[in-house]
Amino acid sequence: MAISQDIHNQSNLTFTRTPQPYHRRGGSLSITKLHATDNGSEKSSPSENTPPPPSRSDSSESGTEADDEKGPFLKGLPAPPLRNHKGLRGTSPARLTPIPSPPSTPPAYVQAEVYEYFKGSRKADKPSQQVVQQKEYEIYKTRKRKEIVRRCTELSLLWSIGALVWTSRGGSKAFVDWLNELLSFLIIPPCVYLVYPLRLALRARTRGRTILQSLQLGFHIPSRFDPGPLLYPVVLPLWIAISLFNRTSAFLPSAIVCGISSIPSTILSTPKVPSFGHHLHWFASIVPLHTSQLPFLRSMGAIPPSLKLSPGSLLSMEDLVVLFPLHQSLLDVLGYLTTSSLDIAELHLLSTGLINLLLFAKSPQAEILKALLWIGGLCLFISCRDLMIWEVALARVPTWKLLKKRKHSGWLPRLDQAICSVLTGSRSRRERHDSSDSLSDDDNHVRRLRSTKRPHLKLQMNGRSPTMPVAEPASALEIPKLHMFTDDLPTFSMPLRRNTFTGFDLRRKKESSVAPKRTRATPSFLSSSFLTLSIEQAKVRKWAYAGAAYLLVAATILGPVELYVSKRALESHEPFGWALGYLFGNIPEFRFFVVSNHLERWICLPARMEVLASHKGFSFEGLRQNILGPANTRLCICLYCTAVLLVGIFAVLRLTAVVEVDTRRKVFHGIMVVMLLPSIFVDPCFIAMALSLILAIFLLLDLFRASQLPPVSKPLTRFLAPYVDGRDHRGPIIVSHIFLLIGCAIPLWLSLAAAPRHGKDPWAGWETSTRDLSMVSGVICVGMGDAAASLIGRRYGKTKWYWAGGKSLEGSLAFACAVTCGLVACWAWLRLGGWSSWQEEESFWWALAKSGIAGLGASLLESTLTAANDNVVVPIGLWLLVRGLKI
Repeated sequence: MAISQDIHNQSNLTFTRTPQPYHRRGGSLSITKLHATDNGSEKSSPSENTPPPPSRSDSSESGTEADDEKGPFLKGLPAPPLRNHKGLRGTSPARLTPIPSPPSTPPAYVQAEVYEYFKGSRKADKPSQQVVQQKEYEIYKTRKRKEIVRRCTELSLLWSIGALVWTSRGGSKAFVDWLNELLSFLIIPPCVYLVYPLRLALRARTRGRTILQSLQLGFHIPSRFDPGPLLYPVVLPLWIAISLFNRTSAFLPSAIVCGISSIPSTILSTPKVPSFGHHLHWFASIVPLHTSQLPFLRSMGAIPPSLKLSPGSLLSMEDLVVLFPLHQSLLDVLGYLTTSSLDIAELHLLSTGLINLLLFAKSPQAEILKALLWIGGLCLFISCRDLMIWEVALARVPTWKLLKKRKHSGWLPRLDQAICSVLTGSRSRRERHDSSDSLSDDDNHVRRLRSTKRPHLKLQMNGRSPTMPVAEPASALEIPKLHMFTDDLPTFSMPLRRNTFTGFDLRRKKESSVAPKRTRATPSFLSSSFLTLSIEQAKVRKWAYAGAAYLLVAATILGPVELYVSKRALESHEPFGWALGYLFGNIPEFRFFVVSNHLERWICLPARMEVLASHKGFSFEGLRQNILGPANTRLCICLYCTAVLLVGIFAVLRLTAVVEVDTRRKVFHGIMVVMLLPSIFVDPCFIAMALSLILAIFLLLDLFRASQLPPVSKPLTRFLAPYVDGRDHRGPIIVSHIFLLIGCAIPLWLSLAAAPRHGKDPWAGWETSTRDLSMVSGVICVGMGDAAASLIGRRYGKTKWYWAGGKSLEGSLAFACAVTCGLVACWAWLRLGGWSSWQEEESFWWALAKSGIAGLGASLLESTLTAANDNVVVPIGLWLLVRGLKI
């Protein structure tokens, strides 16, 4: 009974993203300490399907816990229960934080080596070592067979999408001139991937291995091998450039260079001379640009790329040559900013997208997005970097160290202490008792710890927690534990994850039964400098750093960002005055106010609606232009979206105590569908600009939250806590809502790339006649398909896919049906609104068949994808399918 009670107590622990991610919760101190037994009798033998014992990192580089508190006791804390699915299941406690469902107590139904304590000590019941090894080998072969089928399906689907895009380019004659570069691009990555195992085999041969062993080592493919980082960052930019080739050919050479630059550096690395590997990679990225003279096809003319670029393009051959160092430098910066929140494939795709935005931003909407991400991002990185570091370092200092009374020597420290005491006053002492501030919370926590007894060590079973879940079938993302040649096998993944929770360290070797002697971690120099402060000084500095950061952000927005937007996007008009006219310019009262106060030079007013009367017949476009007016239509869209968002948030808050976290998350998907699906065709340029602004706001707020800047960090964390999933706990960034927005916006941005624009000053470039179904593919995929797959698959999914991953055929079928219905509905809305004709296009049934094919392709891609976030890659795949099928 005592053992069951201990297990039950541990199963009720909550592991969530706390509003104070840089402090350890008090409840975590009561967790069982894991350590090896003194006699060494209990030794685990991990297999391919059993994860190794949990281990802790010796340093908290992500800044999620204080280095000074990592003593021998805290280093042995166990990991929280693994989340085996995308969403977090379970009910929500009082603070609206989801917890995983605890296992049964005791877990007698589990057939695992972890729970042999409950089976008795009869040695005759234990299988022999040979039987165990045979069973492990059979499990390994089964998993490897399933993963091979999965990866072959993923590879075939990706190249099928590419073949569809290649055949649907519209028969452009200029495309033939680029066949030399395209063929060389299609040859270089496979050759590089083939040379790498040969290098491994040759390296093993030089170490004294036999020829057979060397070949087995070089060409061995682990069962958990994920080819995604080798494929998606390399191929997707090229497919997008080919799909947009009819509008401009400028995207194609940069896509070729960025694609080869996205090959993992491990493939071309040279351990003995690292610089040679970088230069070799750089050389490979520019080789396709110099293949015009190669006779791949005798019928082609030898035209250099400088003459084949689109007229008026500012991109030259010198610019293409320096794309590789720009890509690698940007990759390092993005990796530093996001730490472990993004996969390596996502980092490469993000770097390629930012480079293309920098090179080809010509429309006003693209210029605004470029100003926000490039100019604003660089300015904040340069100006606020030290402030953010100081804020995080101060948050990592344990409060009980600040509570000590110190005698300051010198008049300057004493003056500083006196000023900080006056600024805080009695409020700091009152807050310390009320526990309203983060530092006061830790003060009360320390006092409670001192008044309570030290918890006794619980039952230990083979070095694992009794509430640890059973090992599930390993996915392709897990690092395999190989029996031989582990030092020579390739790994194409990010460095170790820096979780906000304690997690498994799958890359470490098996620890010995005798734990090594651990020394107390020394605090960093920056953290040590804050240890001399009092609690009043720490509070004042915390708010001072936050105030300085807010001032620098405001100066960046009102300075370089506003100046760039005014010059490049708004024809030298002041942005705030232009925005007032853009939204309220068709209201008669507003126009009279502007004219009567002589504000025309600041607030731009559109022409009267009588001048714009050019659309005949009844259509939504004619209603927009002739009756409502473009500005009033945009104002109605803003009011409509605001009302939908408020109703959705109210519904989510009411459902928080009733439904699980995954259902609450899908409500936001529905909100995006209701807001964007009807409005994108009405004014796509305005929606593209609005999504750019919202993305910048999301990134800025998450920067404040991750940097612990008061007073916005804690409310944001508490608001987002009930809606996060396992990916959000991989690093300091909460990526769910950001990826949701990016997945809806990327297809729209790509559809508007190089699209024809019209409009007169000050609205030049803010109107387009282009309306196609690919604009809404992101909203349909993320808002409808993903939500339907999750809701249906979790409740009615019984038949799983052949490969591991937890996704069901019922959920994938629901995804395909939802995407098909969404495409057909938007196909009809495109014609009902007057943006396309019923007679000029194909019939309804032909459009339905094409939509079904696109839905099935996107569903299959979503079920096999593991290399990147499905909210970003799958919408791009659906965008390519819709454009390739010409729906």
